[in-house]
Amino acid sequence: MRVFIPCLLLLTLSASAAAPSVKEGRGHWAFQPVANPPPPAVKNASWPQNDIDRFILAKLEAAGLQPSPAADRVTLIRRVTLDLTGLLPAPEEVEAFVKNESPHAYEALIDCLLASKHYGERWGRHWLDLARYADTSGFHNDLDRPYAWKYRDYVIRSFNEDKPYARFVLEQLAGDEVDGADEQSIIATGFCRNGPSNDDNMGKNAEAIAQYRADQMDDVISTTGSVFLGLTIGCARCHDHKTEPLLSRDYYSLMAVFNGTERLGLPKGAKDRNDKDIAEKQDVMALIETKPDVPSTHVLLRGLAANRGEEVKPAVPVVLTGKAVPFPKPTGKTSLRRRTYAEWIISPQNPLTWRVMVNRVWQHHFGAGIVASPSNFGVSGMKPTHPELLDWLTMQFLADGGKLKPLHKLMLLSATYRQQSKGDAQGQATDPSNTLLWRMNKQRMEAEVIRDCILAASGRLNPKLGGPGIKPRIRADLLDASQRNKWPVLESETAEHWRRSVYIYVKRQLLMPGMELFDAPTTTDSCALRMQSTVPTQALVLMNDEFVEDQAGFLAQRAKAEAGDSLSLIVERLFMLTLSRKPSPPRLQQALDFVKSRQPSSDETTALRDLSHVLLNSSEFVYIE
Repeated sequence: MRVFIPCLLLLTLSASAAAPSVKEGRGHWAFQPVANPPPPAVKNASWPQNDIDRFILAKLEAAGLQPSPAADRVTLIRRVTLDLTGLLPAPEEVEAFVKNESPHAYEALIDCLLASKHYGERWGRHWLDLARYADTSGFHNDLDRPYAWKYRDYVIRSFNEDKPYARFVLEQLAGDEVDGADEQSIIATGFCRNGPSNDDNMGKNAEAIAQYRADQMDDVISTTGSVFLGLTIGCARCHDHKTEPLLSRDYYSLMAVFNGTERLGLPKGAKDRNDKDIAEKQDVMALIETKPDVPSTHVLLRGLAANRGEEVKPAVPVVLTGKAVPFPKPTGKTSLRRRTYAEWIISPQNPLTWRVMVNRVWQHHFGAGIVASPSNFGVSGMKPTHPELLDWLTMQFLADGGKLKPLHKLMLLSATYRQQSKGDAQGQATDPSNTLLWRMNKQRMEAEVIRDCILAASGRLNPKLGGPGIKPRIRADLLDASQRNKWPVLESETAEHWRRSVYIYVKRQLLMPGMELFDAPTTTDSCALRMQSTVPTQALVLMNDEFVEDQAGFLAQRAKAEAGDSLSLIVERLFMLTLSRKPSPPRLQQALDFVKSRQPSSDETTALRDLSHVLLNSSEFVYIE
């Protein structure tokens, strides 16, 4: 059985716990209609900046806690800029924001960041984690997917355009069936094609091919359920779900939804059952229908294609609806089953879809979701820490037409978001995990953000958007780990390799070591929550990696060119370029002493490169306060 395994353990019940019946399951909190609770009254009426803060403060006051002071303006601009764009603010932007005394300066900053093309690159990357995006098929031969990047660019473009979430979902599940279907909406169905595949080794006889087809459909059903509905529906493939009110029949009813689909654009090297190369002329990777008739769908006992049980019709999980969703008779070129399913998912009356997405946005802004198991809103998932706030935000999201940018702005303007991350004794004693958000959570930069910020600081970041994936330098001795679809050997990098990390070619058999070390997902399954490990090898790579060494040299050259001949001004510029603030007098002196101590054995340029290298390795650079 293929079991959905998220990036962090999301199940909280033991495997021996009995699943609730469908009748019992209908009482689960996440399956209830979204309420519109009024913001609660609070004692400290001067603290809230908007109604989010009233929900947070009410729980803090009930626990005898007070919110932390606001972060200083340097910390705030660095935090929100990294949050929305994944890049450091320029020194001039920091200085202008600090000097701007307008009460609307922070709001104007948010508007500017949301309008940036880099916003889509940053938040599109979050979605690509969920969509298990990669440029290769995985497994033994790890075949190239030459047009997978078009889905990545579709996602980035959709975020930058603030495409309504309902349309975004509809296109990814049924882009060939939507009104006004075009190449972009068909590319969107790449969501259903992103999972691993083994097209050159799927077996030759009819039984093996049928089993392979069932395994591929499982990836679609499981990922769709976890990403859009927050349900681990894939665990019902071989039997009724062990911890959820989800039936095996529910699973196969969803298979009936997708059973008429065909894959458009196979990987280079894919062969048919007669071992002949499959000629592919399509320049997209999609999952579409080309005829209205759908093969019959049967429950597969123990998930085996050769062991067919009763026939099932398309339907949504029984526990989620009081009456059956009507699937129309096929007309025209397709069955319209996927469109019907997608329209049920995006209905404003579907409480799961909208709560799940709101929770994902909150998670990335605050470091943890209101529901800590972001792709499991089922009985076995975590309960919300602030259920009323989750529903209130969901209603705001719906009222804004399902657009994400107003939701971002609402969260970022809150006093809750603007708190400093430094703890205090009372908060640590009462709520050590910061569940109640009495302070801001400190977060480590994600793998891509670390690399992008190093490039931004050095002045070598190439802002080019979109297109086929890039293949930066990987140490030659590591390339032997992947013998097929080989990565090129590079002696040095050029500007083309210094684009944003979201554009790095994702090879399943050989992830970029620097990305993998800092917890980038493996792309085998949908990743809703990345690990945040802290291991010695991370510091060792930042200290010894050729890329970091090269960029440290460029950073030193940049600081010297921009600051002139004064060593003190050069050092101050290095701090501004990396940490977004000038050093305190003691730290400035410490840095000057460091540079001077290295000059007997090296020139000033080399000593400044070493200081740059130290700053890029510092916790202040890698962590977001």
